[in-house]
Amino acid sequence: MEMKTALLRIPAFIIDLVLVAGVIMLGNKIAVDAGLVTGFMPVEALMLLAIPLGFFVYWLAGLHLGKRLFGLKVIDANTGQPPSAFQWFRRCLLFSLAVSLNVLLFIPVLVSREQKGFHDMIAGTRVDCAEELADKKNES
Repeated sequence: MEMKTALLRIPAFIIDLVLVAGVIMLGNKIAVDAGLVTGFMPVEALMLLAIPLGFFVYWLAGLHLGKRLFGLKVIDANTGQPPSAFQWFRRCLLFSLAVSLNVLLFIPVLVSREQKGFHDMIAGTRVDCAEELADKKNES
């Protein structure tokens, strides 16, 4: 994997985070305004529960708008196929730590040979350029 792919993951993540967190915060505001809840979600619940679960649904639904915008795709590291629901779940569990610890768990993406974050390593996934994947597929 090229360093370009690792660097493209940063803006892709920011776009996805803004989308997922924005939907969660908008939903929370609507619930507060409608009187369904008495106050806004605590930051801890937002970072450790709501955002990771939001990403799990976002990933499982195949949205990945930030990654699509930059031509990236999450795949099974061994087969090159789309990840299974269980791989998405494992990725999401470790990702919840990455959200709360931010850059610390993202460092391996920039320094490891395969540019995998801890959440990729545990889930058995990787992020590649979709264009490179299509070229490899056409060569086969």
